[in-house]
Amino acid sequence: MIVTTKTGDQGTTEIQSGRISKADPLLEVLGDLDELSADCLVFASLTPAYRLVMEALVQDLSAGCAELAGYGEGRFCQRIERLELEMKEMLKDGSEFRFHYPLACPSSALFNRLRAVSRRAERHWWGLQNSRKTNPQLGIYLNRISDYFFALQIQAAVDSKSNSSANSTADSAM
Repeated sequence: MIVTTKTGDQGTTEIQSGRISKADPLLEVLGDLDELSADCLVFASLTPAYRLVMEALVQDLSAGCAELAGYGEGRFCQRIERLELEMKEMLKDGSEFRFHYPLACPSSALFNRLRAVSRRAERHWWGLQNSRKTNPQLGIYLNRISDYFFALQIQAAVDSKSNSSANSTADSAM
């Protein structure tokens, strides 16, 4: 099996429409989405409770990469609606959603990392719009996914705090 093609040795890479510079803003966005996808996979491997959520997000991000590279449509309207519905469900119990430093909850800290990377991807996507217009729904999706990671970050912290309180109560009863 050949792994090295050497076709990128001159600072270009291939997308559907042909070769582009590796310094092209499009590749910044593709790199951000690739990093975010990789971080989702790491998160899924470390926290089985969130595996299905992370798998769905990786599929979304892969669709975004494919669309940006010219290989199909991501159909982001449906993906945006799914994220909004899930966030609405998270908020229904009236949890207080405000920024915090997730020092005591590893899951919350990992969601904070995903939020930060998704916000960078969104900023780079907006920068890309200066040189080439892409599907505006992808920009909205990237905004929603950072909101979604923030909601998950807070929810994980709330759940961790609830579990800690329940364990403390059980310990003191003994």
